[in-house]
Amino acid sequence: MKPKHIKFLIIALALLLNANHLFAQNDPDVAPSKIIYVDQVKSLNDLFSKFEGRLIYVDFWASWCSSCLEEFTKDPELEAYINSNDIIRLYIALEKSETDSLMIQKSIQKWQKLVKKFNLEGYNYYAQLRSDFFKGITEQIMKGKLSLPRYAIIDKKGIIIERNAKRPSNTKGLIKQLSAYL
Repeated sequence: MKPKHIKFLIIALALLLNANHLFAQNDPDVAPSKIIYVDQVKSLNDLFSKFEGRLIYVDFWASWCSSCLEEFTKDPELEAYINSNDIIRLYIALEKSETDSLMIQKSIQKWQKLVKKFNLEGYNYYAQLRSDFFKGITEQIMKGKLSLPRYAIIDKKGIIIERNAKRPSNTKGLIKQLSAYL
């Protein structure tokens, strides 16, 4: 591998590994107690293990998915239910793969702006399509095919118990579904 390629890979990796902290810490408008950026992990199971002991509602979305963005409308009844039952809200953004470090940075900035714009209170994670992390999602959740928006429920042991959870716009159905696993 040529030295310039190695240098590029190191820069790109450093951006990905540190982006969550860099952008969250430098943005005074982000309330750290409400919007939390999760450190990069190797696998979906590693990510779920961070929340062991708590039920997780996962929202898989992308900045280019208009249906995903429409689902970010807050329903006070759903928010109250999730908060009163100590359910983790985990948003996983699946963004287009970029190889250029500047494009990666722009993609991360766009993601951060949307998290803030839609006030995605809970835990937020950034992943690029075609990454190893993404492959784990398509294998474990989506059964080999990208399908967004997608929602999942993970039990207190980190086991996927619902691969096709109800959408947030289906408040009554989602509350009923989550209640079954508490």
